[in-house]
Amino acid sequence: MTQTSATTRGFKRPFRKTVATFACLVALAAAPLPSFAGSLTGTYLLSPAQLATGFSVRVLGRGPVTGEFKTVSGKMTLDQNRPEKSRVVVKVDLRSVHTNNDKVTGFLKSSAMFDVANHPMATFQSTRVHITGQNTAEVEGVLNLRGKQKRTKLSVKITDSKANGQVGFEVSGGFFRSLYGMDAGLPIYADKVNLEIRGTGKRS
Repeated sequence: MTQTSATTRGFKRPFRKTVATFACLVALAAAPLPSFAGSLTGTYLLSPAQLATGFSVRVLGRGPVTGEFKTVSGKMTLDQNRPEKSRVVVKVDLRSVHTNNDKVTGFLKSSAMFDVANHPMATFQSTRVHITGQNTAEVEGVLNLRGKQKRTKLSVKITDSKANGQVGFEVSGGFFRSLYGMDAGLPIYADKVNLEIRGTGKRS
């Protein structure tokens, strides 16, 4: 295997993570709002310090590639009476992608992958919410990455609501990186990027 193909494979994982982050936040905003203490209706700010965005990509013959995006922010509007009206917008600084391998991280930032020099930011905006339980929902949205806009779907769960105006959430899902022109390393590195996001939104 060449060094380029190996680096490419590592890149796929961080990319999936980014998409995952977007979708996760969107899903949170659209999820049904459980009867925690106090009303959850309102606008919440999502700051990098309150979000943990992780991703993984399967690799043939060995363990998965994992990574994270350290700078993710956004805003979500929750409507407890009409959860389907909830909305969220998330921004991811692709330059903040990080893995435990400097070469893989560098490859992910290159023109072969995220191309951060020309497309430093990725955004996700929710478009539809389908309530699946008392505190869970399936959220559809549009991910804008590398100048391409594609729909993606995530599952979200609201886990906590505090008296200080904070709401906790968990998001899971994934996306296919090849749809955004990032097909390096296939099929050794899986096309699907799996993601998990946990965080807290603070009422503004």
